[in-house]
This record gives sequence, structure tokens and C-alpha cells, in this order.
Amino acid sequence: METSMTIHFPEDLESSIQAVVRCGRYASPADVVTEAVRSFLRQQKLDQTEPTPASEGETAPPHKPIWEKILEISADVPEEAWDALPTDLSEQHDHYIYGVRRNA
Repeated sequence: METSMTIHFPEDLESSIQAVVRCGRYASPADVVTEAVRSFLRQQKLDQTEPTPASEGETAPPHKPIWEKILEISADVPEEAWDALPTDLSEQHDHYIYGVRRNA
């Protein structure tokens, strides 16, 4: 069941969301915010399941390597989202983030 919600963002954040939509990765601002909230909630769930700091005399378990965390988070990204990324993203990331093309 989809519900309607009105959220007012600071002007700079709203501009950033609109810029991401204009780049074509998302169909609407709602899609951007939905993915951001889902990512946030996943992170909160991960934080809640992590063990508390060790008591005196106990050693804390090692943290997961960053690549394992990235794999866990990216596993929830639909395949069509990966396919929608530009093929030159790594070479032209400044263009896609800031609108500035790198000179060849």
C-alpha cells in the first residue's frame, strides 16, 4: 500500500535531488528519497545487530572489511539500476556529479 507524504527539504538538498533525477538515474525525486531511506534503514539494522563493545578483559570481534559491507548493500540494488549507469562513469564522474566534463 503506497501512501502520500509531504517532506520539505532544505533548498541545497532539494537541488541535489533534482540534479540526480535530471541525470536520468531515477525517474522522480520520490525514487531518490526512497532509495536513500532504504539504504539508511539497512544501515540502522546493521548497526543494531553489531555487538556492543567488549567488557574489560574481552576482545571485540573484528569489524567486517569494507568490501563485504559494500557487497551486502549492493546486493539489494536491482540489476536494472546497475544497467542504467553510464558506461563512462569512472572516467567522467565529475561530469555526472558536478556537470563538468574532463578534457581528453
